[in-house]
Amino acid sequence: MEETKREKYIRFLLISLCLLIVIIGFYYSGLPQEADRKRDPHVSAQVLRKEDAGQDAVIAVSRMTGDQPVLVIYEINKDDNYHFNVLHQVELKEFIEEMKVGSDGSGLWARVKKDQWFLFSNRLKMLNQTEHPESAHTTRQVFHYEESTSKASFEKKSRKIELQLHKKTKPMEIHPLSAVDTLWLVVYEDELVLAKSR
Repeated sequence: MEETKREKYIRFLLISLCLLIVIIGFYYSGLPQEADRKRDPHVSAQVLRKEDAGQDAVIAVSRMTGDQPVLVIYEINKDDNYHFNVLHQVELKEFIEEMKVGSDGSGLWARVKKDQWFLFSNRLKMLNQTEHPESAHTTRQVFHYEESTSKASFEKKSRKIELQLHKKTKPMEIHPLSAVDTLWLVVYEDELVLAKSR
């Protein structure tokens, strides 16, 4: 039985429609989903107090413990081989997307959603909620990473500082830990490392 022109047209139309659906499916499967577009939870930090002659450094760290987001304040004990001592810890309902330190020493600001900031005391008691912190800053250092040598470099007080990193991946953040800029907190996606500058 010979195929009519109309049947050929319908067959061609159905094959084209199936191919179009397959192509659209491949295209959309390659795009990041809404959940993937959000910043993946990773370790993030801020320095609450720098190390000097009489005091150890104190840092706030946002991280995941299993599926539970937590906010932890550590004291880095230089007399105990830079051991991280937990001072305070609080479990959170949502992961912290951004942190800043209160410029007036008021505590730690944490953003969990686009415009939802919370102020925590230095003992991690929630004090305030606002759309944006009034006066806060980040302790994160802008740096350049050289992949071939695993070095991070940046300018600090008109001098160039280089950190030789032992991990072969680019850090997420770098923070100054000492008042004289010799000790640094290097934050990777899943861990914290201390580094000394030369």
